[in-house]
Amino acid sequence: MCLELYAVPATEGHVGAERLERVSGLRVRKYHRPDEGAFHFSRDGGCSCSLMTDAADWKAPMWALAPDVLAGLAAALQLLHEEAGGFTFQATWIGDTPEARERVALRDVLNDVRENRVKNKFVYVVGKARLP
Repeated sequence: MCLELYAVPATEGHVGAERLERVSGLRVRKYHRPDEGAFHFSRDGGCSCSLMTDAADWKAPMWALAPDVLAGLAAALQLLHEEAGGFTFQATWIGDTPEARERVALRDVLNDVRENRVKNKFVYVVGKARLP
């Protein structure tokens, strides 16, 4: 089982995976899940487990991500907000279903990312993104 970290832009086609890679320093691939046009984040092109610390617990209410990926991930989300009008963002163990979805301000999701408090089984909905 693996962690899967996705951002889905509110408006598809305004930001590409290569640009998100340059901004974040992470590997970004375009996916068709959880929604069409999603971007998947990792260090190495595999699952998002590469973004976690060794102490991460898939049952915990928040993910323990590696401190060196937080600024780049926040930069990618900032870019999606500015150029795609917003996004949905989630970090979920593969096979798990998000238990909550909430519209939040950009500053709130960026604070959660920068302070390493990304919620588990939660979908952040930012800007013009629609509730999934």
